[in-house]
Amino acid sequence: MKKNIAIFFLVMLVVNSMFIPVFGIEAESLQSRAAILINGEDGQILFEKNANDKMQPASITKIMLLLLISEKMANGEIALDNELTVSEHAASMGGSQIYLEANETQTVENMLKAISMRSANDASVAMAEFMYGSHEGCVKAMNDRAKELGMNDTNFVNVTGLPEPEHLTTAHDIGIMTQELLKYNYVNQYMLTWMDSVYVGKEKDSEQVLVNTNRLINNYDGLIGGKTGYTTEAKYCLSAAAKRNDTMLIAVVLGCDNTKIRFNEVTKLLNEGFANYKNLVFHKKGDVITEAPVYCGKNDTFNVISKENIAYFTESNCKAEDFNLEYIIDKNLKAPLNADVSIGKAIMSKNGEVLGEFQLFPENNIEKEGLFKFYFSNIVESIIK
Repeated sequence: MKKNIAIFFLVMLVVNSMFIPVFGIEAESLQSRAAILINGEDGQILFEKNANDKMQPASITKIMLLLLISEKMANGEIALDNELTVSEHAASMGGSQIYLEANETQTVENMLKAISMRSANDASVAMAEFMYGSHEGCVKAMNDRAKELGMNDTNFVNVTGLPEPEHLTTAHDIGIMTQELLKYNYVNQYMLTWMDSVYVGKEKDSEQVLVNTNRLINNYDGLIGGKTGYTTEAKYCLSAAAKRNDTMLIAVVLGCDNTKIRFNEVTKLLNEGFANYKNLVFHKKGDVITEAPVYCGKNDTFNVISKENIAYFTESNCKAEDFNLEYIIDKNLKAPLNADVSIGKAIMSKNGEVLGEFQLFPENNIEKEGLFKFYFSNIVESIIK
């Protein structure tokens, strides 16, 4: 069975890496230097233009910083109300900033607002130092995480995206880290907030009004996240994600000559994707799919679930009834059962061709019935018979 699973994942890796052109778009028609559109669920490439060209990403860099922040929040290592002290180094950052003063205190929440909305470099460095003790320590963590995610063409030199010759990534790699960030919801509200403000300075006497740099917030139906970037070297860049019904798409454009082009081309990519593709969801993660029998348990049956959506990304004209799902549950299951150990699989097929397999699990741990109750039940059952 382990061999079959390994073969399946190898096949899926090949399928997900296949290039499937989006209807109606030619690479030459885009003015951006590099672009990509991917399925936000599994990273399947729907469109690409120079997607593996190494380029400076400007403030799109901060997606990785926001990912590290989100992961630390998920692990309980930091919280929104935590306070940090701004260093002289952080306060000295140029470019986009909220004009923090050295030695002032700020909350994590205010820093997240500033990073997500104004793309503040001083707030970014302050958070980097707060989490890792130094800017350099955070850069190392960003590069380590990039390698773990398979971002093989990425090298971060700073946390801000300020110009550095060796600070490079690709549209494809940006899609990967954007997809990973979307697994968390700690920064969503800030990335989707149009206007807010924070008070800065040692006396908190200076109000900094924050206006989100991503204008798609007010103009694109289903937007769930996004990050802009601009430097003279990188030009105008944007990574944006949107979700409609069960379909999530991520579009990235790099090297645009002006801000209008980046928003127009991301909109064009997303629109084409939603018009031509959809994610058919047959069972959502955690939904009860069926029941299965178990021996020696406190109950005779248990609920069976999947720990991921049982779904298939396909052309928009496909229907759920075109697909077949077969559920294969291991026989003679005996308590105790661990909720993290697979007890079967669902096999998805279409026209006799297997498209994917999904592991199935008990909804909860299944405890073994006490010996006294087990023997008592058997005795009573034999008497009744």
